[in-house]
Amino acid sequence: LTVQTSTDDMLGIGGFKTAHPGFLTLLSAPETPLGSRPRQKVAVKRPFYKKYPPGSSTNPINFSIGRYTIGDELPKLFREANVLYWARSLLTFAYEYIDHCVANSSDTPPFDIPRLRFVEAGLALSLDHTQPGHKSKSLTMPRAGYLVEELITDDFIKYIHNMDCNPMLDPYEVGYEIAEFLACTQHIQFAKTGGLAFISDYQGGLEILSDPQVLTHPYDDIFGDGNIERAVSTFEKEHKCNKFCKWSGFKLKIYEAETETD
Repeated sequence: LTVQTSTDDMLGIGGFKTAHPGFLTLLSAPETPLGSRPRQKVAVKRPFYKKYPPGSSTNPINFSIGRYTIGDELPKLFREANVLYWARSLLTFAYEYIDHCVANSSDTPPFDIPRLRFVEAGLALSLDHTQPGHKSKSLTMPRAGYLVEELITDDFIKYIHNMDCNPMLDPYEVGYEIAEFLACTQHIQFAKTGGLAFISDYQGGLEILSDPQVLTHPYDDIFGDGNIERAVSTFEKEHKCNKFCKWSGFKLKIYEAETETD
């Protein structure tokens, strides 16, 4: 794994992670998209915290990037990978429900079903090799950790904000129909888990998504700092049902008070 760590080359920076371009070559190429060819372009992500100059206020733009110790960094990376794993499962669950409803309905849905998936990803460790004669029983020590993902080459679109359950986009913007569909998957996940969980922070390209958040009620810290319990407990009041939610074949409860009007 080769990582371009310069801040000038960064792919982006979020609230918790920086994203850098990189190249991945695996000794044994898997069948999955990640690592399937030599020197594959990838996105390499790493947690960070904001460092402000001594005596200054916490200005949103006046900070430098701080890195955690390896002991603090690894749990954060494992948590990010866990969120991605559960988000993939929840999205698959929603698609299985959708496909079941479409197959068993006498009416064809009056819309196409967008087909999206989350990135393939894996954790990588940078190791320091101990010198011969070192007292440590271990020959290697972890120096840094990374979350390695498929590189999304489309324009990056924020479909749904982490604190919301409705599209961020306006109807005339590219990706609005996808955002509506993803809001419907939230509705399905919320309904079919009995109000326990759904995916938020939907973002990525037109086919591949990245950096999700799983929201739960009650709160569970295995899903990280972005798990906002209130967003789940108020879902029925704040979610606006759209054309996907309203299709009778999905048999979803329509939240009348918040339903969109023509």
